[in-house]
Amino acid sequence: MIDVNLAILATIPLFIIGFYGVLARRHFIRIIISFEIALTAVILAIGAFATSKGMLGEVIGIIIIAVVAMEVALGLAIAIQLDRLFQTVDIYELRKLKEE
Repeated sequence: MIDVNLAILATIPLFIIGFYGVLARRHFIRIIISFEIALTAVILAIGAFATSKGMLGEVIGIIIIAVVAMEVALGLAIAIQLDRLFQTVDIYELRKLKEE
């Protein structure tokens, strides 16, 4: 049996790494990957709580996994369209296009 406190302590650094990656990156795909890392930490934390709460935690975890899969598909579709239209996926370069 996994101790919930130990599992939460293991997910905190993973979430911090993902959150930092979202804030510090300029490349759209790297931002999506960093967001995935942060959401994986959330899923692991919910899974740790599910061991003590029963089926409700598992159902919430599965729903979050489905939402994450949809987010990845949508994000990659946006990245592909940005690359086709503007030949870049750098978010700062795309901001400059808005100003023009």
